[in-house]
Amino acid sequence: MQHGSAPGWREIPEWREIMEQRHSALIEEVGARVDAQIASEVARAVGEEKRRGEEQTALAVAGARAEAAQVLTNVHAEALRVLNEEKERSAEASRRRLSESLNQTLRRIRQTSAEHETLQLVLEESAFCATRAVVVLVESGRVARVAAWRDLTLRGDEEDSAPIDLKEAAALASCVESGDPMAALASPGEISSILASAFGKGEGEKVYLFPIRVRQKTVALMVAGGAVSPAPLELLCEAAGMKLEALEAPGPAAAAAPDVAEKGDLVQIAGVRNETTPASSWETLSGQEQAEHLRAQRTARVRVAQIRISEAAALRKGVQERDIYQALRRSIDAARGEFRQNYMTQTPGMVDYLHLEIVRSLAHDNEKLLGAEYPGPMA
Repeated sequence: MQHGSAPGWREIPEWREIMEQRHSALIEEVGARVDAQIASEVARAVGEEKRRGEEQTALAVAGARAEAAQVLTNVHAEALRVLNEEKERSAEASRRRLSESLNQTLRRIRQTSAEHETLQLVLEESAFCATRAVVVLVESGRVARVAAWRDLTLRGDEEDSAPIDLKEAAALASCVESGDPMAALASPGEISSILASAFGKGEGEKVYLFPIRVRQKTVALMVAGGAVSPAPLELLCEAAGMKLEALEAPGPAAAAAPDVAEKGDLVQIAGVRNETTPASSWETLSGQEQAEHLRAQRTARVRVAQIRISEAAALRKGVQERDIYQALRRSIDAARGEFRQNYMTQTPGMVDYLHLEIVRSLAHDNEKLLGAEYPGPMA
């Protein structure tokens, strides 16, 4: 019997193959696990780094935004400061120009010597505080008449000189009666059809009314439209009223004339006695007759002032040619017709105040300047 040892597993081909396969599989498995672990660690590290980068980026962006916001705030504050300083300088310059313009205008108003000069000056100088303007003269508190205008177009010469019944122009009537500045719609029922057609360029258009008052009575109105600065206009109209009152102040001889109370819309005109009849004749008139004379004189002065303001160029030509009547025939004849109808035929013994005012205001007390065809005073 032969005795021998058993062969080792390494010597068995099948075991050797199996062990090699398992060894290879184990190596692969370990390698895969190592690769996975490495990938996981790398991913975790990358993620952590990314997170830290994002946080740092967000902090940097937030800081940049805060810095930019601060810069913008500083720039805005500086720009606002510069703008405010510029506005203050501009406003101060505007106030200074306005003040200088007002002072010059007031000085010129003080230097005027006649009613028409005062009103014409106020109209011209209102350009710095009103886009468009009209001066309306008030006759006896019931009727107004357009005297002059600036930077607008009226409908026609005949309508321009036609009287405005204040009963049909509520805003004009209210301003005349109250003596207070006011705003109104540019409609026919508020400011008359002729003024509404000139000012009413759009629906809801507004105008401003400023009274010019003499001895507590409104003798004229400034009607302004467009871009209006009310305060300077009100000041100009008040100054004009004071100047007109000074122009109508009674002289030493007129101071002795009997006082005539203002009733309704009648305005006492200083010095009327000197322009009418001797004191004895004046004193024989009743209070109603005296009031009618005063109203007639005021109407004459307003009507002639309206002619002088609105037809200044024609008047200058008439004076140069020594024929004022020919240059202003249509207006003078119309005024004479109205005065005759309203006063001369209504009141016995009425004086032709219109003729007196034409000679005084238009011809500078030189009747020869009226021309050979002037018909003279009405009987």
